[in-house]
Amino acid sequence: MKKIVMSLFLFSFISIAYSQNIEFIKTNFPDKKKELKTAVKNIKEGDKQFKDQYYREAVDAYLEAFNFNSKNARLNYQIFICYYNLNEKGNGFPFLERAFQLDSIISIDIPFYMGVMHQYYTRFDSALYYFNKAQTMKDEKIKHIRECNTGKTMLENEVRCFIDNIGENINSPYDEYNPTITADGNTLYFTSRRDGKNIEYAPDGKFYENIYVSEKDSNKVWNKSQIVEELNSKTHSAVQGLSNDGQKIIIYRDDKSGDLYESKMKNNKFQRPKSFSSINEDNSHEISASYSFEGKTVYFCSDRKNGLGQHDIYKVTLNKKGKYGKPENLGSIINSPYEEKCVLAHPDGKTIYFSSNGHDGMGGYDIYYATFDNGKWSKPVNLGYPINTPGDDIYFTITADNKIGYYASNKEGGYGGKDIYVITFLGPEKQFVFKTEDNLLSDVGKSFFDTKEIKTIELEAPKLTLLKGVVVDEENKTPLFASIDLYDLELNELLATFETNESTGRFLLSLPSGKNYSVNVKAEGYLFHSQNFNLPDTAQYQEIEQTIELKKLEVGKEIVLNNIFFEFNKATLLKESLAELEIVYQLLVDNPNIYVEISGHTDNVGSAAVNNKLSLERAKSVVDYLIQKGIAKERLTSVGYGFDKPIAPNTTEEGRQKNRRTEFKIIK
Repeated sequence: MKKIVMSLFLFSFISIAYSQNIEFIKTNFPDKKKELKTAVKNIKEGDKQFKDQYYREAVDAYLEAFNFNSKNARLNYQIFICYYNLNEKGNGFPFLERAFQLDSIISIDIPFYMGVMHQYYTRFDSALYYFNKAQTMKDEKIKHIRECNTGKTMLENEVRCFIDNIGENINSPYDEYNPTITADGNTLYFTSRRDGKNIEYAPDGKFYENIYVSEKDSNKVWNKSQIVEELNSKTHSAVQGLSNDGQKIIIYRDDKSGDLYESKMKNNKFQRPKSFSSINEDNSHEISASYSFEGKTVYFCSDRKNGLGQHDIYKVTLNKKGKYGKPENLGSIINSPYEEKCVLAHPDGKTIYFSSNGHDGMGGYDIYYATFDNGKWSKPVNLGYPINTPGDDIYFTITADNKIGYYASNKEGGYGGKDIYVITFLGPEKQFVFKTEDNLLSDVGKSFFDTKEIKTIELEAPKLTLLKGVVVDEENKTPLFASIDLYDLELNELLATFETNESTGRFLLSLPSGKNYSVNVKAEGYLFHSQNFNLPDTAQYQEIEQTIELKKLEVGKEIVLNNIFFEFNKATLLKESLAELEIVYQLLVDNPNIYVEISGHTDNVGSAAVNNKLSLERAKSVVDYLIQKGIAKERLTSVGYGFDKPIAPNTTEEGRQKNRRTEFKIIK
């Protein structure tokens, strides 16, 4: 929120002819000269603090004077302005109303602020009445009138959801915000200004920001939050972004002009955060960041030069050398002439959520989403009321299945300050259209305020597969530290490499629909494990949990090569096999003393002779590829078993598909 810069008033000691307005003069308090002197001193102290923009200290001093005389219009108005600048509008509104009642022309700006406050409380007709009387801040007035008309329609078309306080295990009497979750919704990091690591106060009179974490128990209830000591500093440390699996985190630290840092988890503890040098820029403010589903792209917000507004959303992407490229502005469809903050990249690989006060909304910051299809971003969609309100609705995050969201709000009835709230979405949303006045357009925001419709929210179940589980030793079941390579088989492209948690062996991957994926799990001293996920564009949301057992690199151990594919009824390798063939090749290069058998297997459709021949030819195709790559042919044996060794019943298509396979076995 922009701070209001206004001229300090000098309290007049000459009575003004308003019967209700009581000035701080001796004739009004003949029997309280000492108390009057103290009150005037408090006012002067408030003036000094206000001039230096220390609004908390200013309002404290003004309130001391208010306790002596509550019927002074200028004092009430100044207290309101302090609360407004502190983003505590609810605390300030009674003082604005009292100032207006005592002297409705105490400031030329009073009608404007009366409109702002009635808008804040969704009294849109009353707000429009005051805005139409306002003679100042004309550009801002036009924007607020637009928001009121939008808000009236949004109130009539509520989004079907429940909004609940997340509870005392997370929230405290202090501010809690920036909820950031893993894709499965089981781990939550957030920022709090409670009494934590720091014993000193920030310049605004509150405790410095610290990062906390909580996990859900077996009953899906959030445990008592704990401070994350290794991520916090002597000043502000705030969580900004989290990888889907929770193994990498991006935080904000209040150094220089404000920068982003990255940390990776090792032995169940985050390492010392390192400056995100590919994003941070001197003399600019970098806030809010989010990883793409595969971790190659980071979205972030910055007020750097040559942007389209105040804070814009940018992205940086890793190149083939593993280095981040130049930051790229997302463009004018996403970024307005105002503020875009709190960006979140959804695990579906195409959707971002963010907060903005520059797109069509009902006031303050509203939460929006946009999707990237066919090389361009869609027009942002407002999430609707009651998720969005005329206040600031920010720090939004959502689970991979689009069923549960979290955000921060300072609404009444919480534990204190900003609290974190849970949004439970109840299903398909209603269609609605927001009509606006054609003549309420301002030049500064014309490209964002000239539409006659606002798109409606349609939070459908995302089209992705959430793959999670644990990697263990096949024999003793102990967790393993493993790397997981994710390939796009159609392009033969390595999309990303993930790692399991070193202590628990757990992993979590997001696989957006529309690709044919290979997932290859590797650990030192073990054979790799491969899986295939061929997910068409129409594949709906699903969660798959697995225990992956890796076999030691020993004689007699065998694995199925699940990403080796052939033409129908032929031994010709398909291009989708290349990624797995290269993995097999590299395994043989890294272990030059092992000898292997490549075996082909079929289902029981057709004669034994035909299937024996086909299975042998397919095994030979794999061996020939490896020999061509340089592996000594004496290390490779090809065998065709036909349908003699089924691993599943041949009575179903699913079983027959499992039986049509290629295997890799260490024989020496």
